[in-house]
Amino acid sequence: MPKFFGERIAPDLISLSQEDSHHALRVLRLRPGDTIRVSAQGLHFNARLEVDDQQARARILNEFASNDARTRITLYQGWPKGDKLVQIVRQTTELGVAAIVPVLFARCVARPDQAGKRLERLNKIAREAAMQSERTIIPPVLAPITAMELSARLQKHALALVLYENERQQTLASALKGQADLALVIGPEGGLTAGEVAEMGAQPVTLGPRILRTETAGIAAIAMTFALNRDF
Repeated sequence: MPKFFGERIAPDLISLSQEDSHHALRVLRLRPGDTIRVSAQGLHFNARLEVDDQQARARILNEFASNDARTRITLYQGWPKGDKLVQIVRQTTELGVAAIVPVLFARCVARPDQAGKRLERLNKIAREAAMQSERTIIPPVLAPITAMELSARLQKHALALVLYENERQQTLASALKGQADLALVIGPEGGLTAGEVAEMGAQPVTLGPRILRTETAGIAAIAMTFALNRDF
């Protein structure tokens, strides 16, 4: 069944975006009366398609359970080289991440140019991944921040963890206490400096004896967190 995101404009009516209207009517060639699935404000609905002057709308039939995680994970990802952030956004969205914040650490090889266009593309990828995995929300990819700005952001979370290759004792499993709001920090290809780890105020943890690539570490840590919290 086709799946879309929209904005609730009445108790039983959801308006689809212009992009989704075009996709529904011109690409999928859906017709008024067809049954679709639509998410709005974090809720899932079965709905009947309506069309008003080429604008697609969804008349709510019934609500069904969300598959989104109870644990809210915000990923603070060191900006990687090339298109690695595309893979990170797509796969962490499928897993259930709540938001993604690129961070410019000292050892980041890549520095984003035309950040606005990059963010537009990354948010489109997050949207596509959210639709594919039937999520009720689209995790935003926010504007990049500096390492100096990171500490203040992390203080807003119930728990902040940083994957650090020099940490040998504290594991992800031992650090988790079932918190519902978690910040997870991943360094870039060059790793994090000792000063950055000390200044950000997050608790260093290890995933084990192997060193993971930056595009692998966040995905692995998010999947492990949901499993350890039995949030699946």
